[in-house]
Amino acid sequence: MAMGNPFEHVADNDHIPIFETAGVVIHLPTIHVFGQEVPIKFLLLITICALIVGGTLIWLGQKMKNGDPPRGYLWNLVESLLFFVRDKIARPGIGEHDADKYLPYLTTLFLFIFSMNLIGLLPFSSSPTASIMVTAALALVSFLVIHISGLREHGPNGYLKTFVPHIEMPNTPVMKFMGAGITVGIAALEYATAFIRGTVLAVRLFANMLAGHTVLFILLTFIQMIGTSSSPAADYLFIPVTISSIVLVTCLSLLELFIAGLQAFIFTFLTAVFIGLAKHPPH
Repeated sequence: MAMGNPFEHVADNDHIPIFETAGVVIHLPTIHVFGQEVPIKFLLLITICALIVGGTLIWLGQKMKNGDPPRGYLWNLVESLLFFVRDKIARPGIGEHDADKYLPYLTTLFLFIFSMNLIGLLPFSSSPTASIMVTAALALVSFLVIHISGLREHGPNGYLKTFVPHIEMPNTPVMKFMGAGITVGIAALEYATAFIRGTVLAVRLFANMLAGHTVLFILLTFIQMIGTSSSPAADYLFIPVTISSIVLVTCLSLLELFIAGLQAFIFTFLTAVFIGLAKHPPH
């Protein structure tokens, strides 16, 4: 545990520290990208999450295709998450008419982000969503889905026109000129917003997961700081500081469980809303 760098715990690296101070470390290989060595810890965790989500959804599909009622805790849990995405994310965000078309993507996205958030709470692990590169990749995929949906719905020219507002102004030269200026300004903001939305998706998820895991790391660092201190008061403070840190970390870890689901919900719900806006613009 590195006291000097609280962000090391949430950074990608080439090893998994089990008991780092005792030298118990799992070393991982690196890959070469554009002539540089890149660690694969996040790639490994992402692959594990993808296999879990993919295997779970394939298993659920096999169970549901016969029309049998759900049986068992796991079947009920996964099917409940599926209906949660449909009823609380897809239909409110996109509309009942088109929601089912996007349900496979939104369900996969929700479970994938949720699993990556949760895996970071495991001992010796890290959360891939605490990396801006990972959240940017997720946001890029959603960005493409959003705007391809709009292009397919309206066509290239029609979709570009959906960003231009219709403003009714009095039929005088001055007011018509003002109306044209307002229309151009709002249209420019709308076009910029189309790109800003993807950035918001990436930064929101990254910042929340980074902050949560960093706070947990710092609280645990207090134990190491007081244990290695040479101050005479350290012997008396070690037990109270240790107990306080463990209690706070436990409480915050429970909060992180909620945050893991909440951030997955927000990312997926905003994606659904943006798809709905692309297909059914308000003006």
